[in-house]
Amino acid sequence: MRTITIGLLAASLAGFAIAAPVSAETAPSRKTLEQVVTELSAKGYAIREIEMDDGHFEATVVDPKNIVSEAKIDGYTGEILRLERKH
Repeated sequence: MRTITIGLLAASLAGFAIAAPVSAETAPSRKTLEQVVTELSAKGYAIREIEMDDGHFEATVVDPKNIVSEAKIDGYTGEILRLERKH
């Protein structure tokens, strides 16, 4: 009985060790341009111009109060990292 228990434990640990590297290789996916535009629009911004630069999106946006700003957006989360008002 003890041999079977140890064998099952070893087999389950071996399976776990094989599965771990697979999940470690999975990298987060970047947002698409369309996803970022949709998310910014949902937050009330109108997009005048948008481009990808060094893994981030850079956009010229107009907020609901008609203030024009330059936005730097995280390419993975879609979070606005910086918002600078244009003069």
